[in-house]
Amino acid sequence: MNVGDICHRNVYLVKPGEGLADAAREMQRRRIGALVVVTDLAAPVRPLGIVTDRDIVCGQLLRKADLRALTVADVMTSDPLTLPESSGISEAIAALRERGVRRAPVVNPAQDTVGIVTIDDLLPAVAAELNALARLIGTQSLHEGGR
Repeated sequence: MNVGDICHRNVYLVKPGEGLADAAREMQRRRIGALVVVTDLAAPVRPLGIVTDRDIVCGQLLRKADLRALTVADVMTSDPLTLPESSGISEAIAALRERGVRRAPVVNPAQDTVGIVTIDDLLPAVAAELNALARLIGTQSLHEGGR
C-alpha cells in the first residue's frame, strides 16, 4: 500500500491572491482543514504552498489584521512538504514527522498535485497493516502448536 492508494484525490485548490476570508469560507463549506495553493487552477497544478485552518488563525493574529484584508499568500506555508504518490506509508509518516505537519499534497512523477494525504488517512492504513501482522502471528502460532 502506498500514499497514492489512500490519499484524497479531490483536492481543493486556491490561488495565492485569493482573499483569505473566501478561502476560509470554502474550507468551512467543504468541511476540510487545508487548501493546496497553486499558480493556476488548470492542470498541471504544481503546489506552491498549503494553507491550513491553523495558518489562517495564526496568520490573522500575528498580523493583527482583518481576515478580509489578507490574502492566502499572506499566511500560506510556502514550499510545502509534498509526497510522491509512490511513497510507502512508513516513508510518508517519517516525512510528516520530520517536517512537523499533519498533511501534505501528493504529487505524481511530474510533480503535479494529484491528491492530499493526512495523518487521519494514514492511521487506518497503519491499523490495517498491524491487524494483518497480528493475524499472521496468530496463524503461525496455530500451525506451530502454540510455540
